Amino acid sequence: MRTKSNKPSFIAFLKNFIFLIFLFPYLYTFAQTDSLAIEKLRTESGVDPTRVNSRVGYSTLYFDKANNASSISNKFSVVLGVNRWSFSIKPEIISFHNGIAGTGFETAFSDVKFSILNAFYVKGKNSLAGSVEFSLPIGKQGFGSQMFTATPAITYAYTINPSLFLAVQPQYTFAIAKDNLYQDLSVLTNRIFIAKFTKTGMFYVFEPRTIFDFENDNFDLILSPIIGKSLGAGFNLIGLMEIPTKKSTVNNRGVLYQIGFNKNF
Repeated sequence: MRTKSNKPSFIAFLKNFIFLIFLFPYLYTFAQTDSLAIEKLRTESGVDPTRVNSRVGYSTLYFDKANNASSISNKFSVVLGVNRWSFSIKPEIISFHNGIAGTGFETAFSDVKFSILNAFYVKGKNSLAGSVEFSLPIGKQGFGSQMFTATPAITYAYTINPSLFLAVQPQYTFAIAKDNLYQDLSVLTNRIFIAKFTKTGMFYVFEPRTIFDFENDNFDLILSPIIGKSLGAGFNLIGLMEIPTKKSTVNNRGVLYQIGFNKNF
């Protein structure tokens, strides 16, 4: 009989730490903020797709799955902003453990994502951006999707005040090319996020995300608190969690913990 191993104590600490810091800013009234500094932070954070900027970034993603299984992703990103156009490429290396004692981690490249975005309307409190992301099936079986996919999206952002905005982003993912062995792909994701920026360089985001998988007749709701900090000189440190609300998703996909940084130019 396999006994359930105790998770490292730092994971429990990380959960509590992120939740407490995320909830903290809502316990008091924010002071008046400097509009120019807030707009710069909003652009450099990468939170708002309607704000275009050039940056490089790195993130470590840890998926805590059921039955002692887990995966660690090392995700790199390069974003080139030209006027209101943005071009990005995101390679990823994944280390996966299946939960069976003595098997260790397997590591390989995953798929590479390439995206094009145009913030075609930014005026006053309203802004719009259209984008499409392609997933190139570079990863071998077990580490990549084995599909060439596209995800068109449109983002609407409304500025409530200089330090607070609300955004909605519906996006649809489908397969352009795949092996006939694999099931068709038809997924609609709706992202809704509210973001708060402060003149101290902190920013806080809450994102509920609904996912409709039409091929598998499945619905998911994922909740994501995000916290970030401007370090100066264009550097930002960002941490987040993604918490599925369905037990089956927790078991298969796991709870996500992510920490990373970006450097703006």
